[in-house]
Amino acid sequence: MTGKPKLVPSDQDLREIFALFSSPTDYERQQVYDETGGHFYGREDLLCEYTLRQEKREFAEGAWRAVMHFLYGNGFVLSKNGKEYDLGTSSGYDVESAG
Repeated sequence: MTGKPKLVPSDQDLREIFALFSSPTDYERQQVYDETGGHFYGREDLLCEYTLRQEKREFAEGAWRAVMHFLYGNGFVLSKNGKEYDLGTSSGYDVESAG
């Protein structure tokens, strides 16, 4: 035990992460936070099946972008060996126009 709190995502967090993952472009990512957009995360049904039809590299890159943007958008800080990383630019999205 490290004594540090465990980070456990809520269903709302999981919806947001899935919507980010399945919205690879900047335009789609902006729609994730727009209630009128076609990619709004609040409407994701976590019980529905999702079939991947992409290369493993594409999957990994999409997952990376989604998680980095989720952490960035929720104010998390990531560091290793005393070096702090910029989660916004690490996501690969245009964070200047982030919603």
